[in-house]
Amino acid sequence: MEIKLLVIAFVSFVLSFIFALGGIGSAIILVPVLNMLGVPFAQARAAGLFTNVISTSAGVLNNLRNRRIDWKIAIPLTVSSTLASPLGAYLSHILNPKWVGILFSLLLFYIGIMLYIPKRAERIKEEAPLWVIVLIGTIGGILSGLLGIGGGSVVSPLLMLYGLNPVKVIASVIFMVPFSSLAGFLTYWKLGLVDWEITLAAALPAFAAGYLGTHVAHTYLKPQQIKKILGVFYFLAGIKFLTKWL
Repeated sequence: MEIKLLVIAFVSFVLSFIFALGGIGSAIILVPVLNMLGVPFAQARAAGLFTNVISTSAGVLNNLRNRRIDWKIAIPLTVSSTLASPLGAYLSHILNPKWVGILFSLLLFYIGIMLYIPKRAERIKEEAPLWVIVLIGTIGGILSGLLGIGGGSVVSPLLMLYGLNPVKVIASVIFMVPFSSLAGFLTYWKLGLVDWEITLAAALPAFAAGYLGTHVAHTYLKPQQIKKILGVFYFLAGIKFLTKWL
């Protein structure tokens, strides 16, 4: 068991660092990886959400210190996604795990393709209507609780596809993730689906990884480089996880 926990801790550190580069939690990849390592799907979702809370909190601290957050984006996203996340968590307890897994796989695959395929040049938007932000936040919150992914991995690419500045999106979305992830996690906890050994093994290394990844992203990488790095991981994980459920 100790070796398994060490493997989980190492995997969580690496994935949390990589996904902090894009301003999102690693749960969207960590959940299927934990499941492949033998962790039951429901417990993997709970661990992924708690890991998101820890890893993205470190990124939020880094962004607050450097005043990168756009509050007009961050606050509506946070409120809408946090309110919607428990609904998704309750739905996950009702729905067939196979269909939830297939939905998760298709989501991974779709986001990976959309981020990796080059888009034609277009004017970058610095703002979006409030209803667009709230709608995207609500979608992200429901999927966050349903799939145990924290929401940022859905919200971030959707805002980028809308045309918002990727740098602004990354800095603002990460503020949302700890709140929506915590709301979903508490629902899983209430349902008795938390394995604390696995959860803490995944979450504790993620704090340092999240802080380090956020620093590296804003210091050394360009937005297009970040999108391509994340796109490849989404695509590969989507293919791998889909084969488990078909």
